[in-house]
Amino acid sequence: MPRRDSTKPPSYRLHKASQQAVCTIKGRDHYLGAWMSPESRLKYERLITSYLTGEPAPLPEASPADCTIAELCLFYLRNYAEKRYTKNGKPTSEIVNIRRAIRCLTELYAALPVKQFKPDHLEACRDKLVADGLSRSNVNRYASITTRIIRYGVRKHGIPSEVWWGLKAVDALKPGESDAPDHPPVGPVSDEDVEAVLPFLSEPYRAMVKLQGLLGCRPGELTSMTGGDIDRSGVVWIYKPRSHKTQHHGKERVIPIGPQAQLLLRPFLPDFPAQLVFRNNRRRVISRNSYEQAIKKACQKAGIEAWSPNQLRHAAATRIRRQYGLEAAQVILGHSTASTTEIYAERNIGLACDIALKLG
Repeated sequence: MPRRDSTKPPSYRLHKASQQAVCTIKGRDHYLGAWMSPESRLKYERLITSYLTGEPAPLPEASPADCTIAELCLFYLRNYAEKRYTKNGKPTSEIVNIRRAIRCLTELYAALPVKQFKPDHLEACRDKLVADGLSRSNVNRYASITTRIIRYGVRKHGIPSEVWWGLKAVDALKPGESDAPDHPPVGPVSDEDVEAVLPFLSEPYRAMVKLQGLLGCRPGELTSMTGGDIDRSGVVWIYKPRSHKTQHHGKERVIPIGPQAQLLLRPFLPDFPAQLVFRNNRRRVISRNSYEQAIKKACQKAGIEAWSPNQLRHAAATRIRRQYGLEAAQVILGHSTASTTEIYAERNIGLACDIALKLG
């Protein structure tokens, strides 16, 4: 095999995702601007000259305020999003949302200078997401992420603040304003459907379903539980997840474990504090995805419509609210506001009817 010529300068290439020119030197990508543009060619020539001559002095570059949409998205993803939305060394689901919003943004306006980005451009991105068949809630979510990226540019890269303020004039899509569908809200799973799948679940999945129904915790909080996270010194055990949804806001999550839940949990407690509580029959770690898939397969075997672990959380919220009130449900579910609990806890219409009968 012929040996690579080390004297050949790094090539001028197309970065397909952002439609920018790129040159890689010593493992580092240098983004040069719009592909085949005169400005990108000039930057490439200057970069190669500096590389070949070994000049330590930095090359004259455009002001950060002159960066393109593609460059800003790259800055935001690498320097902010991937750090903020990473827990225990793993990216959270928000990174997936951010990448989806960036893909739409760069497909339309990769080479556009950020300071020229206007409300019309944001609406065009939104229209593209609608045309791609996304739901109204997801369209609004990705439009909001786009606005956050521009705000990051204002804060960190000197982008004029009017750019961001202009985008705030674009209201979120309301029901019926577009062709974007509205998916029905996820409701609680019925007790009958839970009982129907239990015979088709092996341990520890069966115990996990029962336990989540009692605790009202998130599926990820259940699958990431370790022995050392549980304080068993009191009558009621206290579980404090090391990683949870509101962790990046500096909030603590506390999940009380009562006597019934303790009986379910005790057989699975590990010998070492750092070990995960729940593992499958092959002693492999049970991920959130494998937990959900086990429930879906059990639903198929039981001949009922598939439901998800999150619906167990909804069911617990509804039960707690009905018996102990909205504030109690808010505390157990770990919500900062009662309005969030309202989403999870279905209103007890039967109770309202009973009150109406008594009041006449």
